[in-house]
Amino acid sequence: MMVSPTGSFRGAGQLAPGAETCPGCGRGEGVGLPVPAAGRSMLSDGRIIARSLDKIRCAACGLIRHRHPPAPAEISAIFSGAYGLPALTGSGEDARGRAYAEAVIDAVAGHKAGLRVIDVGCGSGAMLRALDDRNEAASWRLTGIDPALPEARMQTGERPTLMRGFPDRDLAGHGSFDVVISINTIEHTPDPAQFLATLASLMAPDGQAIVVCPTTEFANDELLFFDHFWSISPAAMISFAERAGLSLVGHRGLAAPLAGFQLFRFSRSATAGSEAAFADVSPDAAVYLDAWKDLDAELERQLAASGRPAQAFGAGQMAALLRAYAPRTFSMLQRFLLDHPEEAWPLGTAVRYDGLATLDGWATLVAVHPSAQNAVAARIRGDGGLAITLPAGIKN
Repeated sequence: MMVSPTGSFRGAGQLAPGAETCPGCGRGEGVGLPVPAAGRSMLSDGRIIARSLDKIRCAACGLIRHRHPPAPAEISAIFSGAYGLPALTGSGEDARGRAYAEAVIDAVAGHKAGLRVIDVGCGSGAMLRALDDRNEAASWRLTGIDPALPEARMQTGERPTLMRGFPDRDLAGHGSFDVVISINTIEHTPDPAQFLATLASLMAPDGQAIVVCPTTEFANDELLFFDHFWSISPAAMISFAERAGLSLVGHRGLAAPLAGFQLFRFSRSATAGSEAAFADVSPDAAVYLDAWKDLDAELERQLAASGRPAQAFGAGQMAALLRAYAPRTFSMLQRFLLDHPEEAWPLGTAVRYDGLATLDGWATLVAVHPSAQNAVAARIRGDGGLAITLPAGIKN
């Protein structure tokens, strides 16, 4: 079913042309990327919109952006009250929160007592709650702000403080912060340089900013979300930061379970010594998106050849991506197996996994993140089931 967020999207004939020069480096060397599905794409919270995922990659600096940038009204519609990611709960969300808290602890220079910390775009607040549980952050004053924070998660007068709003509008009177954190937010913003300038405005004179976003070291599923308006290479991030009055202090790719993301540290000091070590920007976005373009036909063929009814293991973001970009395959799936069916996205009938009892007579499509594909497939086969996995071209 095609679901549109609040507000209307322009038709293809009304689209503004893509910028001729790269917003990161100013060069005009954009290369078009394959379009996985004509006339439809997916937002990061699972909603499908009537807009093709038509992106271009700068051959000079590696920045990836939409060929036809969304208008302000479109962006507002995407992140309206219907935006669902900040409402996520469950073991997976808690685990991600703990992993990001660990990365933040490692990145904060000088674990001083009493640091004032704000998480801009805090989502559900899972990272701040995990940080609150860490001894290293026991004395830190923790605040989170997000324009889509559900009312049920708002909390004041307790630790951490979680508030709904925009950092450039709703933090008056809160003073400056020693550590300004932004995790997986900058790629959703219409102007990365302006967003970094907002973070800089929140920083104390000797403060630091920690920014996490999807990596460009290798192509992965973060490319598939329409509301990821940018895939920001280190070179492009440095350019955006300089315009915002920030200097790069350090950069690193994050390891599992956060593989696929990168962490930047910034300061206001123009003389800060950089600890950055950049990996080459991957050119394989075209190969990756091309694999998604061909995915529906490949999976449909395998499921039909099995001669069995089809089900999926997994009912989260990856299964939702299949719904968007492999709709014929998705229509063949009669139910979804999970260890915790209460955490399933609303994609269809969710059933608790029970080994052979839920596998016998079925072809089971492994609809989890590719990093976990092999382990889940081995589990299914070990329990006596038939497992079908994504092709090798979709490995991240």
